[in-house]
Amino acid sequence: MANLYLLRHGKVAGEAALYGHTDVEVLAQTNQEIVDAFIEQNIPVTRLYSSPLKRCASLAHVISEQTSCKVELLNGLKEMNFGQYDGISFDDLYQDKEVWSQLERFWQNPVQHPLPQAELLTGFSYRVNGAWQSIIEKVNVSDANENVLVVCHGGVIRMILAHLLNVDFRNPLWYTQLAIANGSVTSIEINQKNTRIKGIAKPLLACDSPSFEDTANKNLNAESIKQQGFPESLLTLPPIDNFLESI
Repeated sequence: MANLYLLRHGKVAGEAALYGHTDVEVLAQTNQEIVDAFIEQNIPVTRLYSSPLKRCASLAHVISEQTSCKVELLNGLKEMNFGQYDGISFDDLYQDKEVWSQLERFWQNPVQHPLPQAELLTGFSYRVNGAWQSIIEKVNVSDANENVLVVCHGGVIRMILAHLLNVDFRNPLWYTQLAIANGSVTSIEINQKNTRIKGIAKPLLACDSPSFEDTANKNLNAESIKQQGFPESLLTLPPIDNFLESI
């Protein structure tokens, strides 16, 4: 049995925007706070992977320095490329009503209404799943001491979860109803027979962003899960504070 932890990077030092491939920074203090909180969990990291974008790689390198675990950068773990609007502040985009209308259509249905020059959602899924499989192939699933940390992005974590939970990644509600907070950890257990989601988006730091438990209580209740086409296995997940006691 191996344990894998998906850690989302900290809040970026920039205006609110669609940050995909735009290489924006996270403050060093924010990175250190996340690292300190993670180290306190006493998880001996045996493998460390990261997106090469600065907001992830800078955090991964600090973790590497403090755990003596070498970090491997994987291009497949990059966030989705939002094309022409990538990295442009929402305030600026809002000034152009036609552009803002494009964004609204994208949020409502990203498959049917891709952004100009952006990566297609299907291509993003294929890329992320390829990176995930390359990680799994290197993991010793029979070793209970195998603890793999993957530093990546909110969109990447959602894609991995969609794959593991057999959720239709094309459903726009998967992106609007499931919050993955900055500096949160998603915990996965893998053995030779199956994969189990132990916890989703457990915040390492105090923040206002809701965890999966909050989102589930407010948005993903039993009836809405069935109506929205999400797997009913989401209903059987135990309270997040119980299945992430080690985080």
